Amino acid sequence: MKYGIDIGHNCPPADIGYVGIRKEDELNKEVGVCVMAKLKELKHEVVYCTPSYDSSLSNSLYRRINKANQENVDYFVSIHFNGGCGHGTEVFAISKLGKKIAKRVVDEIAKLGYVNRGVKDGNFLYLLKNTKMPAILVEGGFLDSIYDMEKYNVENIANAIVTGITTFEK
Repeated sequence: MKYGIDIGHNCPPADIGYVGIRKEDELNKEVGVCVMAKLKELKHEVVYCTPSYDSSLSNSLYRRINKANQENVDYFVSIHFNGGCGHGTEVFAISKLGKKIAKRVVDEIAKLGYVNRGVKDGNFLYLLKNTKMPAILVEGGFLDSIYDMEKYNVENIANAIVTGITTFEK
């Protein structure tokens, strides 16, 4: 399989993530790098879709989906962490297949002790609306939640994401 991996935000100066107890850019990168390495170990092809710099948020988002679409990846996965005084994990998707993959991922992350907030409709998300392949946006936990941040472990979350996206295809 060929996976397009987007490490959410991480595209200064225009596209930076939420700051809570931890910085979203840091956690997104830790988990994203680990996910890509694990997928490669499993002999999957990985396309890195995150631009390193952009002056506008809209162009940063466009470049991410354009990379995935041009590379004709099978699945697109955008990795994020949430903010806003909640708890738990949720995964956004639009397509029927995307929602099935999202369910596997959110259930795997919830097994780590996070509240399972379920699969959410991602029709409002540019990244999901504009990819040609099934796409998901993972919210691994809340950065402003002590409860969630105490559970954070890069290996565990990366394993959960990889298990969720690779087990489904079998």
